[in-house]
Amino acid sequence: MENFSKEKYSLIINEVRERIFSAEILAEQKNKVFIESTSLQIRKILELVAYLSVLVNTEKLNYKERTEYHAGRIVDSLIEKTTIFYPLPSYMIHPKEKDEQPTLIPLGYKHALSQKDFRENYKLCGKVLHAQHPLKPESNIEEIYRKNKETLNKIKGLLKSHTIGIKREKQKYTFLHVEIDFSNNENTKDSLIYEYNTHITSEKQLKELFNPQ
Repeated sequence: MENFSKEKYSLIINEVRERIFSAEILAEQKNKVFIESTSLQIRKILELVAYLSVLVNTEKLNYKERTEYHAGRIVDSLIEKTTIFYPLPSYMIHPKEKDEQPTLIPLGYKHALSQKDFRENYKLCGKVLHAQHPLKPESNIEEIYRKNKETLNKIKGLLKSHTIGIKREKQKYTFLHVEIDFSNNENTKDSLIYEYNTHITSEKQLKELFNPQ
């Protein structure tokens, strides 16, 4: 895959982490302006998560789809083109020997942002960004405050230890495993990105590997 760049992936991961740090500070305040500001950061974070999937699936998207900024439309395009594109919360047993394969243990989405959650929260954040129309029902700010905190935790659950597949060329797949330290203190560790070659030669095999059930 000529357009894939591990460095670009890493830059997005770092931006996601920084925005989450900022959003969590804002999310502690119940002031309406702070709640709306939190929603704006979450919306941008969700867009960045969608861009991660674009990076590893560029060959499946046309030019317009690759440069789309709207996260909902990005997900719709990817669903039409492929079955595996979304980060998989997972634990990785890294190989100790050179020829040994890594072992991927899916963790599922119970405590992570599922694709359904992604869609719902992106839509909700979009609504919050508009001023309150005087002739429409007033937004439930208390509920949005609660939802924002829950969403931030689920985004961290999605990304803190995740795996995503990459089609490098015909009948050749690799995958990235990414570990992100979301603590925000002087001991915070740098994010780690591993890329592994695999014996996977079809998307069917990739789907079986990434099935969280």
